[in-house]
Amino acid sequence: MYRSFTIKNFRCFDELTVEGMGRINLIAGKNNVGKTALLEALWVHHGAVNPDVGVRIGTFRGLDAPSLDNFLADLFHRFNRGGVIELLAIGDWSESPRELRISCEEVSTVEVPLPRPRDEQHDTRQTSSTFNNSSSRVVFDYTFGPDVQLSATGRLVEQIVGPGVSTIAMEQTQRPRPYQENGIFLAARRTGVSNEDVQRYSQLEVAGQEGKILDILEQIEPSLGRLAVVATGQETRIYGEIGLDRLIPFQLMGDGMSRLLSVALAIATAPGGIVLVDEIENGIHHSVMEKVWKAIGAFAHSYDVQLFATTHSYECIGAAYRAFESDEEDELRLFRIERSKEGKFRAVKFDRERLGSVLQFNMEVI
Repeated sequence: MYRSFTIKNFRCFDELTVEGMGRINLIAGKNNVGKTALLEALWVHHGAVNPDVGVRIGTFRGLDAPSLDNFLADLFHRFNRGGVIELLAIGDWSESPRELRISCEEVSTVEVPLPRPRDEQHDTRQTSSTFNNSSSRVVFDYTFGPDVQLSATGRLVEQIVGPGVSTIAMEQTQRPRPYQENGIFLAARRTGVSNEDVQRYSQLEVAGQEGKILDILEQIEPSLGRLAVVATGQETRIYGEIGLDRLIPFQLMGDGMSRLLSVALAIATAPGGIVLVDEIENGIHHSVMEKVWKAIGAFAHSYDVQLFATTHSYECIGAAYRAFESDEEDELRLFRIERSKEGKFRAVKFDRERLGSVLQFNMEVI
């Protein structure tokens, strides 16, 4: 479990340290102060020596595929690939920190000749394969304990596969990664029930654990009787029973139910790991938010999952406080990200006692 996390030269942050993390961590702050960037930094760090995670977080924000010339430049502070990203975490895993350093190094274009077949009359293949490589590759150096250091590299390549036909793919070294707990990122743009949700529910159903998902969903829809994975044409979807004479697609139950299903499935399929949720309150009505938080908290505790979630909602924060007000283990933390006029960032921590005082007097926490 993460206890403190330091970011340098990542996204909008020149430097930020978050200390005193708990099991349930809410990230608040004004618009454009880096709440989502903090989640992304945690997820990239958790990926260790996996350069592909840098590409995937761009898709979470709806960005186009990265270009060859600016591969992963958006990860670096002020798009400066001459700097070094440093992500350092201290946690329950050992006394030693886990540090990930990301840097760029220059590479050149390579042309690889292919042998021609002996019978040239039946030659339908190209005679050479040209790779237009990005001008830089990204290097991931990961320190895992005092005596373990791993490294991986990644870059985009454009391969000419035929006349006027090319593909762009990720080329990375294949290194065994250290043991890492499971990690799942749920983006704010995520809508409906995804293929990943279907796969995760199927995984739980095989293990006989699908009933636990119903317990959480019933906080919003008490009439929900059961869920089922149904193949419809070329797609497989989750359907639900709500007292009608037939099952209905889960998407028809509303965005709040779909959002809660995604969160519950992520927690249940990441035991011992972390789940990162951007704008967790999306689609969930404030009147049921306290019940939802109680269910999520109990779920996270039973699967030993650490949750990080951003929010723009004062009602969401208040509901979380009330849900964990009598929690003996004191697992709730709120961090407000602030940016000074000089552009410096800091994370202000609110433990349960301090958060209660702030909410009592309607003081600003967002």
